[in-house]
Amino acid sequence: MKLKDWFMMQFDCSVDLSIQPLPLDYKVQDWELILSSNQKIKISEIISRGPLILVFIRGTWCPFCQIHLKNLSEWATSLNEKEGNVIVVSTEPIHVLKSWLNLNPMNFLFASDSTLELCQYFGVRIQPNDFAQAATFLIDSDLTIRLAYKGKRTQKNFDEVETVMKQQIFGSKA
Repeated sequence: MKLKDWFMMQFDCSVDLSIQPLPLDYKVQDWELILSSNQKIKISEIISRGPLILVFIRGTWCPFCQIHLKNLSEWATSLNEKEGNVIVVSTEPIHVLKSWLNLNPMNFLFASDSTLELCQYFGVRIQPNDFAQAATFLIDSDLTIRLAYKGKRTQKNFDEVETVMKQQIFGSKA
């Protein structure tokens, strides 16, 4: 296990066991996401280009989320070659995301959920703090969740996403 993965496993206390995200094989609504570029895009538009990895973070202010975003950036480079799309969702307003991205450019998109509606729908809203619990969902071309997990994310989770994409998503198109 890499040192950065060990660190995440030891100290990140982001998991609230009482929060239950949407389950596997659940067909999600076709949400319209508001990207940090102010562009609005529906999930169906994104998945027409390949599966969507929807990643919820507490915020760009969170040190554990910052570590995860750096790991995610490294992994997303290889994922883009495999026709996957990564969108990170934060409850922060768009102007905060833009400011952070100006200092920390990333190779994937960010969406704002400042109303917390998307977090609530996906079952990852932490109350009373009103931010998202760390969670990741893999959504395929028919809006079905093929992988869902919450909390700490390590290389093992990235590997699992790739395996599910190969077996369940791209394997079903063969």
